[in-house]
Amino acid sequence: MRLWLFSFAALWGANVLADPPSNSSLSIDVSFGYESQTSPLFQISPTSTIIYIDGLQRLKGSHWTTNVQGFTDRHLGAGVTVSIAGDITNKRSPDTPDLNFRSISAQPAIHLPVGAGSFGLGINVQNMAIAGMPFRDVIGIQPSWTMTDDKNLWSVMADIGRNRHAGELSDLDGDSYSLMLQRQISEPLRGFDSLDVTAVLGRERNSRGFRDLSDRNAMLHASIQWTLLNGSWKLGRGWRRARFDDTTFAEDPVRTDRTTMLDLAVEWTLSPGYALHIEINEVRNQSTTLLYENRYRQILAGLRASF
Repeated sequence: MRLWLFSFAALWGANVLADPPSNSSLSIDVSFGYESQTSPLFQISPTSTIIYIDGLQRLKGSHWTTNVQGFTDRHLGAGVTVSIAGDITNKRSPDTPDLNFRSISAQPAIHLPVGAGSFGLGINVQNMAIAGMPFRDVIGIQPSWTMTDDKNLWSVMADIGRNRHAGELSDLDGDSYSLMLQRQISEPLRGFDSLDVTAVLGRERNSRGFRDLSDRNAMLHASIQWTLLNGSWKLGRGWRRARFDDTTFAEDPVRTDRTTMLDLAVEWTLSPGYALHIEINEVRNQSTTLLYENRYRQILAGLRASF
């Protein structure tokens, strides 16, 4: 899915030598796209479990998406920083209302200098709706450690979250645990601007005792960025494997999902603060339980304003 709901802004660390000026940023993105998927499934983010939403059909259609992201921090002295990052995403499909999606999230955090890096402790709060109906509320704790210089970034973040659902979806209630390692290298090779590698280990445990909704998972994602034809290009490839504690149907083996992700994006700067971008996304899930076989495709174009 397009939706990648990690807030890496919450990992930014303080300068241990001197407090830099506080800063704030705001971006607004409006895009138009078309998407399709072959099964009535939904995935919150590339790291989340693919789940079946009863009542939805095979979906395809166009949509408008508005995304607003903001970040601000304040330096308290002695290298201590407090920050808050926020994200609002609203997707509307006039012809296919089941594609409608809304997400509101905020991540306040505090950062302390530790050795050559920064230790952070943040809270993630998120509310989601699907097809115009309440879906999931998330609250989690996110301890992290970050070290960066002019060329490299290392970050490690743990996430301990509690997921709660509305009404008949309460069977999906559960707790999630994950550990993420991110590595970013500037100018890794001649002709390339940056290389990002992210590895995630996770555990999701269903609160209602449904073992077929509890899993252990691992994900690896890599992306590389370069400049061509006055545009900034980015190619990403990802792999995810989730093994569940039990099977959904007695005649099936224990459910195992294998997911592959492919993303291609290009962005052109139109003027200072304004950019045009085009994205192509594909997610393919292969499962030992045929119900969860799915292929998701999306293409979109958007205009982003940054302040």
